[in-house]
Amino acid sequence: MTLSINAWLQHKIDEYHFSIRDITVDYILALAKLNRPECSPEQLRNFNDTCLDIAELCQLNGDDQSYLHALGRLHQRLLQELSDTTRERLFRMQAWQLARHSLTRLCHQLALNGEWEKVVSLQNEFVRQAAWIL
Repeated sequence: MTLSINAWLQHKIDEYHFSIRDITVDYILALAKLNRPECSPEQLRNFNDTCLDIAELCQLNGDDQSYLHALGRLHQRLLQELSDTTRERLFRMQAWQLARHSLTRLCHQLALNGEWEKVVSLQNEFVRQAAWIL
């Protein structure tokens, strides 16, 4: 039995929504671990990887707005961790490294969209937040 294009498309959209729902559970668990004061650099990397998985899933399905949203949320959280003086230095350095990577991906996509003001704003914010490292 062959599916109509509409049925096939609806099936693909449903699969995407189920995948997003499933990975959101992973995100919530990773975020809960990150919110603990004793969070380790490994848990920070796990949070980063989970957020990048969400962003990749969005990108592969052509959901550019959700892709930017996922990368933006990741980047903002990494900047928050980078600035958290209660965290160990190694933890903050890892947050800095991961934030550099998320900034690169975010700025690349924004540049493709022609949103140069946002690119410059994000870069300025990163330099301001990471000044203690530089």
